[in-house]
Amino acid sequence: MIAYEAAPGERVVLSGSRVVPTRWELSVDPSTPLPPPAAIPGNRNQNDDLGFRVDLYSRQLWMTKLPDGIFDDGYFPFQMPNFSNEEFDQSIWPARWKGRIPYSLPRGILFQDGRRMAQLATYEDLVRLPGSYWVAPDGKTVHIHPFDGVNPNGRLFEAAVQGHIIQPQTAGLAYIRVSRLILEDCANGFGEGALSTMGNDHWIIEDNTIQHVNSVGIEMGHYPHKGQSGRPDPDPGHLIVRRNRIYDCGTAGMHGPAGPHGLVEENEVVHCGWQDVEYHWEVAAIKLFGNDGTLVRNNLIADMQGGDAIWLDWDNQNSRVTGNVIQDVSTMQGAIWVEASGQQKANMVDNNFMWNINGEGVRIADTDNTIVAHNFFANVSEELVMAKVATDRTLHGRKLTSTGNQFVNNIVVDQDKPILLEDKSNVADYNVYVSTHTGKTAWKDSGPHSLAIHATVGFDEKQLLLTWASDSSLPVVPVVKNCIADVFRRQRTTDQNLPGPFLGLVGSVTLQLHDAIQVPWETPSD
Repeated sequence: MIAYEAAPGERVVLSGSRVVPTRWELSVDPSTPLPPPAAIPGNRNQNDDLGFRVDLYSRQLWMTKLPDGIFDDGYFPFQMPNFSNEEFDQSIWPARWKGRIPYSLPRGILFQDGRRMAQLATYEDLVRLPGSYWVAPDGKTVHIHPFDGVNPNGRLFEAAVQGHIIQPQTAGLAYIRVSRLILEDCANGFGEGALSTMGNDHWIIEDNTIQHVNSVGIEMGHYPHKGQSGRPDPDPGHLIVRRNRIYDCGTAGMHGPAGPHGLVEENEVVHCGWQDVEYHWEVAAIKLFGNDGTLVRNNLIADMQGGDAIWLDWDNQNSRVTGNVIQDVSTMQGAIWVEASGQQKANMVDNNFMWNINGEGVRIADTDNTIVAHNFFANVSEELVMAKVATDRTLHGRKLTSTGNQFVNNIVVDQDKPILLEDKSNVADYNVYVSTHTGKTAWKDSGPHSLAIHATVGFDEKQLLLTWASDSSLPVVPVVKNCIADVFRRQRTTDQNLPGPFLGLVGSVTLQLHDAIQVPWETPSD
């Protein structure tokens, strides 16, 4: 195996940005005709009479022209859209967004003193937002409204100019480990990764920090990548992605066809999806497809905008999503989505903790035989679980259905919308529904063993501290096959098995979820 890693005790930063060396001048209004109106005979106005420059829009705005010398290998991201017309022509799903913002915006990013600035589509809007920039049609001139209204001269400005930070030159390169590196400031297009395996297999990606990325943090997969033919591989997949900190990525934290026997564990994926392009259909904190025997466990996912937390997409078999802590997700779909799967071998979603989900809890549309067990849900705005036929697609020659799914042994806090189990073969039972509001009884499913109780429930999102107090005892529930321990590795037995992911949820208790996921939590800083 070939290893690329930081030497012991060293801090290695691989940056895709370059320092902007040019001087900043007050921004000239791009709509001002040239020559200025005062130079046109017989054309005078009040600004001219008073001696003002008519070509300046605001003294808050500045401009400079990025020199060609900061760009490498003919890659000019400030002239390239996030998603090109050619890519739209090859993609069915996002076709209705062709020519629309932010797909049409340039993929280059600006940073002021290490802080990512927000790109705007309209020059006139710059005055409204400190810390923003606009790229002129020439793809070289940038206009800015600096953070804190400062004079940008003497401040550090950097432009992200690389489409990847690490990527092999060709497909067919396997058995590579990337460890303990900091990868940052990447101007990649939608769907492309700052760290890309180039469609290769048997990689280990561990203990890295990947941050400030225009699109995807880690792109992985086992197929020939983007039209390049690699060696036929009789044993694809086998990707290990663990203990990485993925922060401030515009679309996905990681995505790709992980293939058979993938392991994604103990990663921290925070503040991703800020491009808010969910209907690009490649957006999630963790999106993997074609999984067979893949394990996604003990990851921390927080502050995900416009995408799922975890998405297993298309023909997943014998794969498991377990022990993850998921908080503050805004999605049109589900915090966890298992899509178009389970016809051959069942998948499992268990022992996960979900808090503040603006969207569905678990989406298993077009999916059969998924077991959703021993999870903790709180403050889910839409359907808790969605099991229905959503499309008319086929898989392995058979129309997709949504049958044989189980929703059992879960704890649900303050849920207003019910579950949606379209087919009668889907089962919901042995769940506990909690109301934290005095005088309000929690909604519950129709399972004969499900019940509603009152409790006081709180969660410190920074410290990952869960507090629980209830006069009602949780009932003993049947043991689910292959779900034999809680998130703290305590064994479940027939006479000691409680709903939810925590066997210790008894009476009044405080639980530290750090200990469950093994991920060191630090509040991200700009």
